[in-house]
Amino acid sequence: MSANQKRLVAFGFCVLVSLVLGLVSGLTAAVLGASALASVSAGGGAVVALLGIGVAALALFDFTDTRQAPVQGQGQARSFSPFSS
Repeated sequence: MSANQKRLVAFGFCVLVSLVLGLVSGLTAAVLGASALASVSAGGGAVVALLGIGVAALALFDFTDTRQAPVQGQGQARSFSPFSS
């Protein structure tokens, strides 16, 4: 996998986790008797805070490329173009 693909997967996982935890936070506020506006505010605030923390944490990591380079045979590769001399 390339480094950018790994970074994209990590950011996607971070977004999904923050959305789930934001939903749980909003539902918890609603169960505890908060108004609808307060529940949505709690859930949205949790999503934004967790997403910010997750993106900041992922920015600290250096993602590396694990793809293998194509193997060339022994010697030089020759071009068989009719225009080469």
